[in-house]
Amino acid sequence: MSDDRISALPDEIICHIISFLPTEDVFTTNVLSKRWRPLGGLLLHNLDFDDRRWSRELYPRFINLVYRTIYARSVQKPIKRFRLRCDGNSTYEPLESDVVTWLTAAAERGMEHLDVHISDRHNLNCVFSFKNLLVLLLKVIHITAMPISTVDLPLLKTLHLNGVYLSQHWFLLEILNGCPILEDFEAKNIYVRHSTNEYDTEFKRLTKLVKADISTLSVFNVPLEAFSNVEFLRLEEFYGCVPVFANLTHLEIICRSNVNWCSLFDVLEKCPKLQNLVLNMPQLVTSVSCLLWYPKIFPKCLSSQFKECTIENYRGQQHELQFVQHLMLNSTSLKRITICSPPSMNPQEMLEMQKELSFFPMNSATCELRFKFV
Repeated sequence: MSDDRISALPDEIICHIISFLPTEDVFTTNVLSKRWRPLGGLLLHNLDFDDRRWSRELYPRFINLVYRTIYARSVQKPIKRFRLRCDGNSTYEPLESDVVTWLTAAAERGMEHLDVHISDRHNLNCVFSFKNLLVLLLKVIHITAMPISTVDLPLLKTLHLNGVYLSQHWFLLEILNGCPILEDFEAKNIYVRHSTNEYDTEFKRLTKLVKADISTLSVFNVPLEAFSNVEFLRLEEFYGCVPVFANLTHLEIICRSNVNWCSLFDVLEKCPKLQNLVLNMPQLVTSVSCLLWYPKIFPKCLSSQFKECTIENYRGQQHELQFVQHLMLNSTSLKRITICSPPSMNPQEMLEMQKELSFFPMNSATCELRFKFV
């Protein structure tokens, strides 16, 4: 009989190995060795629960497993990471009271990283009072009530909201105001039921923010000034008063409708350190006004330290061609231009487009022109 070398490892190493498993699988490792039995429940710092693996008949066991795993630990045995996914695939789902109890108990045990994906309409505003959180990832959850000035996340650095439903538009403003040292913010597919002007609290500028993906944030009246410190910015449209982005080096813009080149160039003038630009062109241009444009002044940021430009959904339309040609002619430090075209273009169109751009002169001797068809 061979030696059990794994069980001879220190507890810390064994815990690190099994921490990569879903928590329910951790308990099945108990059959491998008696010595392993206390490790999963008591020493494991990362808990991962996913109800998609549980059938209707066994779902009560899933509920019990979550309770037992959390409450088997005293508050002196910390839970660093807690992931909970309840996808609604089962006939049974945890009650809102269950979920709130689990999350609160994990927070009492020092939880720093929380990842929650709940398909049911639970109100989980309790998460915004967990002061130890460093990372908060929320997907497909509902926030239906939030008293003003209750968000208190003094240590939070990463906040990602995806598919989150908010009863009032000012909930988002309240959340951001409660995250004074936020560094990474992402808001995608945010839904709001009521939009009013009742919220008159001053919005606080996010001075520590480095990265912001705010693709659909314009409807929430969050001033762009709040994100003016970022180095990375992704959004669908500029709105309101556009500030100077003094630190911005990477900018991605998704153009859902017609491209207003004059407005775009005005924005680029306010990005003095820009090095990378990604433009996702609209699938269908409906206005002739955007086809021809002649900028009076080429943005300074595209002339000096600018390094790379990617144009997605490029179809070789006149306004797209003019922009690329202006870029090639005026950018002295450009390293790469990547042209991404949709597969719907026929081969002859692709060939003509490549020829047209390849023979156009460049001001940067080191610039590489790439073509992708995706």
